Amino acid sequence: MTAEFKALPVERNQCGYWTHPLYDEFCDGRESISPDEFNAWLDKRGLEWTVVYRDEDDVDSDVDGYDISAWQPETPDGDGWFVGSIHDTEDGAVCIWLRNVGGTA
Repeated sequence: MTAEFKALPVERNQCGYWTHPLYDEFCDGRESISPDEFNAWLDKRGLEWTVVYRDEDDVDSDVDGYDISAWQPETPDGDGWFVGSIHDTEDGAVCIWLRNVGGTA
C-alpha cells in the first residue's frame, strides 16, 4: 500500500533546501529520473507537478553560492499546490510543486 501524499510543513535546512520525504524516497539519491518513470509515479499517486526556477540573474554566485535560503519560490496559479522539493540543480535552483489532480489538497 502506498502512503498518502499530502502537504507537509516545509522546514528548510540552513542552505534553504527541503524535500518531501515521499518525494525523496522516490528519488533515492538519483541525479536523474526518466520522464516516463516520473510520470508513472505521479499518476499512481494522483498528482500533477510544475517547476519554478529561481531567476539566476538576481543571484550573486560569489556571495550566495549554493545557499538558496533567501529565495521564496512563488506558488503557481491555482489551488492545492504544495512543495515537493526545493533544491539546486546544474541549471540553478528549482522548486518542484505538486498537487492532487484537480487542484485539491
